[in-house]
Amino acid sequence: MRSTELITGALIVVAALGISTNFYLLDFGISIGFFVLAALSFLMGYKLPGSAWVALGIIFNPITSLHLPRHIWVVIDILSLAGMVYFTYWATNPYKKGTRFEQYVSTLFPEPNFVIQDRTRDVSKFLNRHVESDGHPDLIFRSIKTEKTFAVECKWRGKWARNKNGELGIQWKPYQAERYAAYGKKFNMPVFVAFGIGGTPEKPKEVSFVEVERLHYIFLNQSLIRSGKTASQL
Repeated sequence: MRSTELITGALIVVAALGISTNFYLLDFGISIGFFVLAALSFLMGYKLPGSAWVALGIIFNPITSLHLPRHIWVVIDILSLAGMVYFTYWATNPYKKGTRFEQYVSTLFPEPNFVIQDRTRDVSKFLNRHVESDGHPDLIFRSIKTEKTFAVECKWRGKWARNKNGELGIQWKPYQAERYAAYGKKFNMPVFVAFGIGGTPEKPKEVSFVEVERLHYIFLNQSLIRSGKTASQL
């Protein structure tokens, strides 16, 4: 991903300085890039952005491109290349995808019935050192009606994995369940892992909340995940 950003950044500089006068070749490359992004978008379930990338790919096709002044094309090329870099990062970065799934999970417990008591901030990414609270569950909810609190760790996967026996499920790290279980015991609250499967982080096809006490395996079978609770059952 970093090499893609560097290469695209170099092209942006070239276009900005006007060093590259072969705009036919540049537009052709951008057009191909848009079609690649369209394929990536459709594959990841983002139909609207995918359609937009297809339209832009057609517009940037040098064979049928619009006749605009050179300086206008320079600006358009810069904006297009920057947009390609940002979307690729937004769509493929694991942290970004995880954050979007957290946002989706938060909508399953809306106001005024629930309040978000706390949310993990992942500040270790900025301090470049370990922060204990980053190992806590992502979200802590409190029910207004019952005053009970519960914690939710959010995990989204684009599709089911297969183990060596061909069974469907999810690869898992048991030490995570142990850490979350210890957190729940310390603060006297139940802890669930929200598994989102398929679709997009913003709109998964399946969502199941499973108690951490049941997740002490390196491979979690599909039947185990699907036996979890729905948001309304928490």
